[in-house]
Amino acid sequence: MWTLYQTFNAIEGGLWFVVAALIFWKVDRPQRHQKIGVLLGVFAFALFGITDLLEISREAQIPLWLWMFKIACGVLILAARYTWLGWAKFRWRDREVLFGVACLLAVVSIISLQHYAPPP
Repeated sequence: MWTLYQTFNAIEGGLWFVVAALIFWKVDRPQRHQKIGVLLGVFAFALFGITDLLEISREAQIPLWLWMFKIACGVLILAARYTWLGWAKFRWRDREVLFGVACLLAVVSIISLQHYAPPP
């Protein structure tokens, strides 16, 4: 029997695969850079789903390599957004970009606290 944590990670991993599939089938990509951006996004979200499936057996004890894998996926998602928009339309001040960067910074902060905080 799975714990709530394991069940949540299994569902979350599956949902990231659904997001990857929806991006592949639904996002318009008439130009070359948009095709590359969509493929990069599909790859990034699928990898993010894999990280959640790997997390199932960890029971909230996430090793540093898995955190780095998750951060790399987040960076790939931002790169996919940038690639899909192209040089002319990308703006660092767009709320999606700011939210993504804020999430990455939050994860790095959590990793630092988890890794460097003294044990209780």
